[in-house]
Amino acid sequence: MSNINEEEYDDEEMKAVLKDDSSDSDNDDNNDNQNLSDSNDDDSDDDDDDDSDDDNMESKTDYENSSEGLEVGLLEIKLREDPYSFEKNLNYINALSKFTKQSNYQTLREAREKFQSIHPLTQEIWLVWFSDEQKYMKTDNDKQYILSLYEKALNDFISVKINVSYCKFIIKINTISGLINNVKKIREQFERSLEQCGDDIIESPLLWTEYRMFEQMLLSQIKGDNEKQLQTKTIRDLYHRQLSHPMIGLDSIYNDYQQWEDSQQSSGDSNNNNNNNNKKEEEEKEKEKEKEIELVKLKFEKALKQFKEREPFEISLKEKKYLDQRKWKEYIEFEKQHGKPMRVVTLFERQLKYFSNHYSIWSFYLIYLEKVIKLNDLRLKVFSRSLRSIYYSGEHWSKYLLLLEESNDDDNENDKKLKIEQEFQRSLVSGLKSEYDYQLVYNTYIDYHWRSIKKTNSGSNPINISENDKQSMKTLFETMNNQMSIIDVNNYTAVDRYMYIAQFEWRQFNDLSRYREIVDYVLSIDPSQYWVWSQYISFEMEQKQFQSVRELFKKASSHIRFDDPSSRIWQDWFTFERGYGDLDQYKVVSDRYTVIQNKYNKEQEIYLQQQQKQQQKNKRKEKYEEKNKDDKRKSKKQKSENNKTTGNNNENHDEKADDDDGEFKKPLPPPPKKQKEKDLPKKLIILNLPFDTVETDLHKIFDKYGQISSLKLVFDKNGKSKGICFILYKSHESANKALEMDQQIIKNRTICVQYSKDQQINEHTEPDQTLTTSSTPSSTTTTTSTTTTTATTNTTTPSSTNEIDFDNNIGLTVFINNLSPGVNKDKLEQFLQHNGVTGIKDVRVVLKARPFAYVDLIDKENLKKALSLDKKYFMSKSINVNLSKPPSSSISPSNNNINNNDSISNGNDTEFKEIPTRKPTLLIPRGIKNKK
Repeated sequence: MSNINEEEYDDEEMKAVLKDDSSDSDNDDNNDNQNLSDSNDDDSDDDDDDDSDDDNMESKTDYENSSEGLEVGLLEIKLREDPYSFEKNLNYINALSKFTKQSNYQTLREAREKFQSIHPLTQEIWLVWFSDEQKYMKTDNDKQYILSLYEKALNDFISVKINVSYCKFIIKINTISGLINNVKKIREQFERSLEQCGDDIIESPLLWTEYRMFEQMLLSQIKGDNEKQLQTKTIRDLYHRQLSHPMIGLDSIYNDYQQWEDSQQSSGDSNNNNNNNNKKEEEEKEKEKEKEIELVKLKFEKALKQFKEREPFEISLKEKKYLDQRKWKEYIEFEKQHGKPMRVVTLFERQLKYFSNHYSIWSFYLIYLEKVIKLNDLRLKVFSRSLRSIYYSGEHWSKYLLLLEESNDDDNENDKKLKIEQEFQRSLVSGLKSEYDYQLVYNTYIDYHWRSIKKTNSGSNPINISENDKQSMKTLFETMNNQMSIIDVNNYTAVDRYMYIAQFEWRQFNDLSRYREIVDYVLSIDPSQYWVWSQYISFEMEQKQFQSVRELFKKASSHIRFDDPSSRIWQDWFTFERGYGDLDQYKVVSDRYTVIQNKYNKEQEIYLQQQQKQQQKNKRKEKYEEKNKDDKRKSKKQKSENNKTTGNNNENHDEKADDDDGEFKKPLPPPPKKQKEKDLPKKLIILNLPFDTVETDLHKIFDKYGQISSLKLVFDKNGKSKGICFILYKSHESANKALEMDQQIIKNRTICVQYSKDQQINEHTEPDQTLTTSSTPSSTTTTTSTTTTTATTNTTTPSSTNEIDFDNNIGLTVFINNLSPGVNKDKLEQFLQHNGVTGIKDVRVVLKARPFAYVDLIDKENLKKALSLDKKYFMSKSINVNLSKPPSSSISPSNNNINNNDSISNGNDTEFKEIPTRKPTLLIPRGIKNKK
């Protein structure tokens, strides 16, 4: 017997399948027939239902006034605030289903329909829905509605239990007075279900058993001997088919089959006692049966061996509650090498029940269907189902539209066109995540529309496009621009979109004036794009409008910065004048180049002078601070010497005091010690550097921000760069300016620049922290006065400084992790603003193997909105958003100080008391940390 047995499963249906209860099968069949006949008698109770309407109205009123009714009302309000939340929809439906009766069932039905239109529902939700609908089923319309629900359920997930429930329902509605009708239709549904999930080695026994029970019920209703023999053969064939598939409990099924064969043999012997004349025929039949039984045994042993090979995978998955993607991947790879393709399909379907929103799983599944299965109908169906879960990906929608276009429906081209139009419109309202996704879907649909026009006019050579077709394309372009202008407010996709339209107008419609009009508009949006100027110039060159080319070069040179990589426009201009201009025109370009170059050199000189002045100022400041420190040391030493001298001369001072006029002069107290100014951070850490970067490259980039004391790259034990660098500036101002390089691209890699960890702790000081430090023995602020506290408060107010609150002392910084590897600062900031977090002070993204980010906010209203994004999907990952709590510093507040803090904050911090927090990952590399 297998290690996966019935005791490991809580499912009562599965336990029933694995039991060896073949002796009671006939009784079960009769009971099922009786239940089916009883279920059809329930329709006769309509009068009783009508009599209870008044009671239902009273109970409905009581329900609305009860605490449960108030709970449902509250959940409904929350759902209106966020109608696309899976959790809120589920909570609302669960609350409704507890108190719903037939009189108010329509409310629950509408809530479920709305839920299903937004999200794919789980197997458990569907099964409860089916049960409720069948409970209140009365008319034929109700039956058709339930049938449509089953079809919708199978479009969400391929589930064995949903298929079993579907087959039972079809049997129920086709059974009248204990007699089963429409046998062909019922068998078709069973065969369809076996085709979908018959290779599920864990749950498929449920479906096979239900199929055999149906056939045995038919056998009990048949009276003719010939018909009984045919029906017996049908049941035998079902056993043979099931025993050839690897599945759980195969031993029990084989024993059940043997007992069934023995029972058929005994009944056959009793019927054939008087037929002794046909002994030869009987002997031949016996030999054939023995061969058949031997063949079945071989198939059973082969299937059992296959199950034993797969059993370890099933056990390991069950131990992880089927939530380990690595185990699923290993199982699928094994099945690809040793099993049937349809078993691989079944494994993908089983995995998707637990990871329905994972784009990578759907992608691998669809690639497998394309490369191995090669059934377009199946691939189309799976693709359509996947869009219920991966609705946010423009790339996924684009591939689906292309697949629809590839489908071979030449006989019905209009239907294909209508289908693509419907799916395109569906994609626009599905909830695509960014303007790039919308643009990609639009591009795919426009390409299809243009290809269909060319296909229609393919008979003429050259292709002659009618005015109606031209107008349809222009209308489509206009519609796209109007909608994208609403979606893409920041014009991220505008330049590429308009340039494509301009090229289309020129190349396809030969509309030169329209091309110039569109490109001029693009240059008004962003005149610094070299490639746009280059295409525009190439267009005018092709039209041999050389004077227009010169004007374009002149405009481009005035808009593109001299030090920009796009400044190669000058080289293009010189090349043009060498080929098409004369000496005077070449000289004009040269003179203009010299003027702009001199202007640029002057700007650079002024900038360098400012940098030198700033460096000199910083040096003077450092010297002044060093001098102050020396003076303080000297004064401290002098005071200690004076105290010693004063102690030795106490007697003389007493005698002199007696000779005075009796007037006692109280000694002045020592001047209050000024609070030691904390060092501002000067040390930076740079992450995600290209591995071929050397120190000279970094000096070229970071020297312009100020004088560097030291610059060190981090190498591994083999001498290879780790992509990490530490830079120590001589002044805090220089280090602060260098933070501008954060999220900049160096050699196709986005670097991260931030203060080194050992200088982040003392960046800010809140008033309440100043008070709490008085309890720390090592603190130097024990005697801090009220005026000092007030000054500290003024310097740490968020509105009065732009420095980063690394300790999150103000409590307005959130920590976000589980981010996608493709995230960057702009995408994250755009996602936050799109979800209502508009008051963003700063965003710091750390690109590591597991990227994370810190977001500083301006007020607590934006903090609430940011924390509400916890578990939201961003770039196909469920992100975690928590209040930032960096590792604790040297401050260790006592209980009394905590009370003081609460009194100062006026209770504002208690609003976020229950928010879960976590410490961020330290950024110090492990090798450096050990050296310290």
